[in-house]
Amino acid sequence: MLGGINNALWFQSIAGFFVMLFIFIPFLKWAFPNKKDNANKALIRQLRKEIREIKRK
Repeated sequence: MLGGINNALWFQSIAGFFVMLFIFIPFLKWAFPNKKDNANKALIRQLRKEIREIKRK
């Protein structure tokens, strides 16, 4: 196989890419939730309100 490509290595790299795609991306979505989460927005709003009240005192 002089000057050719190593097909086994190529297939292994493609397989690794898909493993990362299907495992790593959902993990990142779980670890860093979307900022559009309505329940989270209400909690953040409440915390900001409490901080403003503390600063006024």
